[in-house]
Amino acid sequence: MKDEDDEMIVAVIRHAKVDMKWKPFMTSVEYDKGCADYDAAPVLPVTVNLPPIAFRKIYVSTLPRTTATARQVVGERKFHATSLINEVAERSGFDSDLKLPVFVWSVVSRIQWFANIRRQPETRTQTRRRAEKFASHLIRQNEDCVVFTHGFFMVTFMQEMKKRGFRLDHERLFYANGEVVICKRIRRPESE
Repeated sequence: MKDEDDEMIVAVIRHAKVDMKWKPFMTSVEYDKGCADYDAAPVLPVTVNLPPIAFRKIYVSTLPRTTATARQVVGERKFHATSLINEVAERSGFDSDLKLPVFVWSVVSRIQWFANIRRQPETRTQTRRRAEKFASHLIRQNEDCVVFTHGFFMVTFMQEMKKRGFRLDHERLFYANGEVVICKRIRRPESE
């Protein structure tokens, strides 16, 4: 019978809600500026139900909202920042002075990402490679850890964790701000 010490535990957490109001209608230039403003905006207070586990490392993305969330949840600790878990960046799907609803810009950019269209800063294939690289890093480290990351990236990352033999306590197509996914995997003495 296996015990809890035989499992590696990774708690993956989506950052707190960003304190920014989007304009309802924007041109392509305004949308691109809005995306940059969102990346720099502060976060609102959040309550996260983190299990009482002695996590050895805490990973954050290089975008400030994950570090701000981590400070709210675990206080001032040493964080390991990596761009491998950054959000999938967005930009307008085409150039236009026409003011379109913000959700149209977002949907078009995500369709282009899914279709691997290079107008977006990153393609789906590139996102998958980042998720693979970070999952491999976690397995090599073989330590219980917390990962503060982003909602859209989490979907790809959770798929990769499952491929690597992690059991997820739940998965969704959309993760709420502050939501925690507990991933467990049998510890293996050697790296893969």
